Amino acid sequence: MPQTIAATYEHGVFVPRIPVDLPEHTEVKLLLPKLTTKRNQLSKAEMSFLELRGISQNLAKTDSVEVQRQIRSEWRGL
Repeated sequence: MPQTIAATYEHGVFVPRIPVDLPEHTEVKLLLPKLTTKRNQLSKAEMSFLELRGISQNLAKTDSVEVQRQIRSEWRGL
């Protein structure tokens, strides 16, 4: 029976928010909704980081989900 399980995507892996009763290496199918993130949904820290990088003016022209991924990737590398 299909189940909906909330998960967080972290470091290239989907991490379920609740325990899942599946044997190791069970193959599953993930259906991902199209997510859109608006500029005002970025955290204050992320916006500050963008401003320091000098790219906040170009946010309207870019995919905001991709921008968030890049920010978080660079932020972790600092």
